Amino acid sequence: MNILFLMKGYGVGGIEIVAATLASCFVRHGHHVVIATFCPPDALTVTRTDNRVKIYTIGDYVCSAKNVATLRYILQENHIQVVINQWGLPLLPCRTLNKAKRGLDIKTIAVYHNQIDTNARIKDVEIALDGCTNIIKRYLLNLKKAAFTMVTSRSMAYVYRHTDLYQVLSPSYVALFSKFTGIKHPNHLMVQTNPVTLDSSDFVYSFPKKQKEIIYLGRIDYNQKRVYRVIDTWARLEKKFPDWKLTIVGDGVERKNVEKQVADYDLKRVSFEGFQQPRPYYESASILLLTSEYEGFPLVLAECMSFGVIPVVYDSYSAVRDIIDDGKDGVVIPYEKDGYDADKAAGMLAQIMQNDSLHDMMAHAAIEKSKAYSVERIYQEWMRTLTALVKNG
Repeated sequence: MNILFLMKGYGVGGIEIVAATLASCFVRHGHHVVIATFCPPDALTVTRTDNRVKIYTIGDYVCSAKNVATLRYILQENHIQVVINQWGLPLLPCRTLNKAKRGLDIKTIAVYHNQIDTNARIKDVEIALDGCTNIIKRYLLNLKKAAFTMVTSRSMAYVYRHTDLYQVLSPSYVALFSKFTGIKHPNHLMVQTNPVTLDSSDFVYSFPKKQKEIIYLGRIDYNQKRVYRVIDTWARLEKKFPDWKLTIVGDGVERKNVEKQVADYDLKRVSFEGFQQPRPYYESASILLLTSEYEGFPLVLAECMSFGVIPVVYDSYSAVRDIIDDGKDGVVIPYEKDGYDADKAAGMLAQIMQNDSLHDMMAHAAIEKSKAYSVERIYQEWMRTLTALVKNG
């Protein structure tokens, strides 16, 4: 089958890593795969992509006649049968694609990689509202939030109506999609989870080789990841567990603020590693702590579980319970309307940290659960979908 992945960019984010993993897997199974990206690709992500996958740069991120012509050339040159549009929102890639494939027998799938009813723009307004007491400013901010929500909803509905299949990452997002877009019977909405993007097939779990280490892995920002919560939680644990440490693997705009938070708490066993290849940290760590305000289907969860790292995750998005069986292969910190409860989170972490048999049991269960997200298993699910779409579409 001839498949094209359509990307807004091909940088180092989660969506790009998923695309690289799937594209490489399709090629290994004998398919012809190309990637078309509006923005120039990042060298690091290119190195993660099988060299048989050809990568094209379309041009500036606009729906111009030039970009439409460039994309049409790519589609025809490679005899593309299916386009997987990895940007199910916003609508610009979808609009450009539909103009480019006009008159061609090409099927399309759009994928939305986030929680349905929120995004960074909406969350920024909510953050501003939290700290605002001025009545007029609050009124204007609420108008802004309503406008962003309406634009997001209508854009999502547009992409859904102009693609053959629209994909979300969790069964829990199906009802939310209908509510958010106003589409009562979304009969070409499908659920497809993302694969583990890091190969752990040669990893052999051994409890004695695991360090007494909690890790956070990802961007350091406020809008989504809320890494300050990780520090707040660790501050309640460090003195009680003198043989444990916290490692922050990642970087971002909030790093200096989080480093200052560590200094203000006078914490001694916190290290900041910057962006690194994650595998060595998964191999050594015991627990991953993720306290995001929202997510879609975070790659880091299934990845860490495949290396026997127990995920402890804030229940701020419904997909978390698709991945984690609370108390068996991970821990779900209850969502609090009044805000994240660091004391409660620390208590839940402590139960694992002080109980080796529980720790070992959950690590084994996490490894077993992660197998459901192996790239080969997800590939088979994708192929059933693609084959049916091309055959019956």
